[in-house]
Amino acid sequence: MSDRLVYLQADLPGIPEDLMIARDRGEVLFLTGAGVSTPAPSSLPGFAGLVVDIYQKLDSRLAQAMSAYRAAPKDKGPPDWRAFAADLDSKQQTELKRFAEGQFDVALGMLERRMTSDAAATSRMRRVAAEVLNVATTPNTLHEALDRLGRRFGEPFIATTNFDRLHEVAAGKAANGKSFGLSALPRPSRRADFRGLFHIHGVLSDRPTVPIDIVLTDQDFGDVYLRRRIASDFIYDAIRIYHLAIIGYSLNDAPFRYLVNAVAGDSLHFPDLKERYAIVPKREGDLTVAEEWQARSITPVCYDAADNHRQLQDLMTAWAQSAPGPTGDAWPRERLRQMCRSSWIDASESDRSVFGYIFRRATGIERGALVAHLGEIGAATDWLDEANRLVRERLS
Repeated sequence: MSDRLVYLQADLPGIPEDLMIARDRGEVLFLTGAGVSTPAPSSLPGFAGLVVDIYQKLDSRLAQAMSAYRAAPKDKGPPDWRAFAADLDSKQQTELKRFAEGQFDVALGMLERRMTSDAAATSRMRRVAAEVLNVATTPNTLHEALDRLGRRFGEPFIATTNFDRLHEVAAGKAANGKSFGLSALPRPSRRADFRGLFHIHGVLSDRPTVPIDIVLTDQDFGDVYLRRRIASDFIYDAIRIYHLAIIGYSLNDAPFRYLVNAVAGDSLHFPDLKERYAIVPKREGDLTVAEEWQARSITPVCYDAADNHRQLQDLMTAWAQSAPGPTGDAWPRERLRQMCRSSWIDASESDRSVFGYIFRRATGIERGALVAHLGEIGAATDWLDEANRLVRERLS
């Protein structure tokens, strides 16, 4: 594994070159979380917001307390949840405490048992969750970028813990018959027919008569990760075959705690697993984010979380533009034309990194064509020297 980074634009963070080349070869499985469906026009809530929205429909007084807790200043540490518990009974206070501790799955489990006395009845909490999540029908720029990046043999190839069908909408007709939820998940393999959109925590149905089989509560997580092992076995098998590129998660997300602990624990016993990467937000001055992800055997790509995570959308869009398309690959030739107007010695770090990536991802025939293209556009001799060095590097 090299430590080379590719800077697709000077103002964007570098992406590991190994990850980009593996993606170009169909060896990367993207794993997406709630953060992918948060930007407009999708505008779905994260797990904490989903919990509040569910409570708003089932227990508005407790939802008010949860919202007040979320809005309270936290510059001096987490506030005491008891300050928001006036007029709440013991069950409500317990659920608020769990919410304040970030145990959203536990809070929802308590709510479900409190609201559904008949074990055979359809859960009110799940029906409400479906109502909250089904409002989103329009994918955003992240879904669109991932639709291009997350392809294998030209067809969708993305795993997600999201319940919504926005990846399916972004994929259009290509997603027909290739969407799998929970119990229907296929076993990961290298076979050409292993591709699709894999909802490892379940997927919402657009038919009200279909049971709502999604993972929301602590009992659900225990079931799919420990008892039936549906989600954990899928991830275990996938990371033995594919590099994992994780996007749209925080280490504090309840769904991701289960998943990342499984990945980190497995890496201790199987050192030959494929590399795992995560594209994660970082606040200015925070020196701990990268360390926290690396401690879980995951290589982080840290972007600036300012301006409502705008840099993430720019980064993924730029990466998607670099991906070879089914009708041709004009991107490298255009980038070479732009960057080779000046000499190699005067080139920016960004241009040099992209130049190396273009040649390292190319096949032997493509490299020869790229060298010829440099001559056609009148590139300076030092660019040709660097191109020849990269060709020799691949041959050695």
